Amino acid sequence: MTAGLAGFAGADAGRGWFPADAERHRRDVPRYCPGCAVPLSLADGGQGLVTEYWTGADRVFVCYCGACGWSGDIVLAGRVIGHEAAE
Repeated sequence: MTAGLAGFAGADAGRGWFPADAERHRRDVPRYCPGCAVPLSLADGGQGLVTEYWTGADRVFVCYCGACGWSGDIVLAGRVIGHEAAE
């Protein structure tokens, strides 16, 4: 094991970073389908599936709704920059 991974594995063994990461996931996970507004969680009576992965600093939730068939990615953003349409 490389030295960089040794510290990472040690943190998990002591549950150092895992509880905080799991809490952030529970807090931020999408709860409703963007297509039909049905709950995604089976615990809430939904028929969906949500999983989280990371790409760089972005947290991405891959979602599927069994009620309407919608699927897509929801990316959490720390900052959004938009524009105004020209008049």
